[in-house]
Amino acid sequence: MGRKLFSIIAISFVFIAAIIYVPFALAANAEKVVITGDVVNVREFPGTSNNVITQVREGETYTLEKHEDGWYQIKLSSGKTGWIADWLADKEAVTTGSKAQATKGTVTVDRLNVRTSPGLSGDIVGQLHTGDSVEVLENGNEWSRIAYAKGEAWVSSQYIQSESNHQATSASTTAEGATTNALTILHDGTNIRQKPSIKSKIVSRASSGDVFNVVGKNGDWYEIEYKTGASGFVASWIVSQSNQIATKGTGGLKGKTIVLDPGHGGRDQGAEGANGTLEKELTLKTADMLARKLHKAGAKVIVTRDIDEYVSLNDRAYLAARHQADAFISLHYDSIKDKQVNGHTTYYYHSYEKELAKAINQQIEHAVSLKNRGTRHGNYYVIRENSQPSVLLELGYLSNPSEEKVISTKKFQNAVTDGIVKGLQEYFSK
Repeated sequence: MGRKLFSIIAISFVFIAAIIYVPFALAANAEKVVITGDVVNVREFPGTSNNVITQVREGETYTLEKHEDGWYQIKLSSGKTGWIADWLADKEAVTTGSKAQATKGTVTVDRLNVRTSPGLSGDIVGQLHTGDSVEVLENGNEWSRIAYAKGEAWVSSQYIQSESNHQATSASTTAEGATTNALTILHDGTNIRQKPSIKSKIVSRASSGDVFNVVGKNGDWYEIEYKTGASGFVASWIVSQSNQIATKGTGGLKGKTIVLDPGHGGRDQGAEGANGTLEKELTLKTADMLARKLHKAGAKVIVTRDIDEYVSLNDRAYLAARHQADAFISLHYDSIKDKQVNGHTTYYYHSYEKELAKAINQQIEHAVSLKNRGTRHGNYYVIRENSQPSVLLELGYLSNPSEEKVISTKKFQNAVTDGIVKGLQEYFSK
């Protein structure tokens, strides 16, 4: 009896151990998703028509439960699950328990905010100063996880100089010598600003080919001396040291960063069609469909809004600069008092954007039956004040009753987004 009881206990122990081990083994190689959209809606079920239960933010990581028809089911910190659009997150395999080796880093800016989570929405828990040494636990493209106050916190990666990066920078400076003392402007109308920020006042403008002496560097901005003898700041990604223009000709959309800007939103409804169609709603539908196609083609897609909310023009343009987008596409639908006017138009502001505008315009012409009103120079804020290659698309007239009916259909939306994708593929393949 004792031997039999011992056997039962032994078998039970092995069974319990297996139960404990299996979830642990599964968790050890669980798939995770990292949020890439600024603020992403989590819905009760897959589909944009379902209820929003909460929101997640850029840089946050969640366990992936399911992947179904363009939607990820994720496990939230509350233990509940919800669904997000798959193009607003990147999937990756994470091995729990295999902690990356920490590295030393040095803070390169004064009063660097330390936050509770990655992203500007994280609460500020302290500040670091120029020269402070930090232990970097995880180093991402935008946010770094650091050891802080007997715990962990997050800081902007661009202001942390790792030891390896410092060595590489020193070697590069030695090899290049005097060439780092000057830079060349790539585009006509490049803004020179009072401070190293895209929100700062514009003090001058430069033309393609202009050369300036570099007197300093602040993050991603060069401080330069211009003709009057005064100094100003120019973004590093639009001068000769940048690899921004080199992104063309690398085989299409794979790896490109595309910012989509659904026009209007929130209190700004945009145009209202003859039959009641609201521009802000139609641009959001277009952006959602276009984003999925671009994501499928291998591009990283960022949207200025994915819900009915107001976003300032400045913030829309700034998002492109922040992510150093390869292209910024602003989506709109036109309106005018004359209800007979019809057709689609493609606008650019800077001369170097003509090629991008033409490529997209021609492919839209091939994709839809609307009148092509061509490519034109347009003095619109989101393309005028944008540091990245940008175009603004007017995809038909809501003020024309018959055209409104056409452009509101899923058939048209599918065709016009196909045209935009093909135009971008053509542009980046040259």
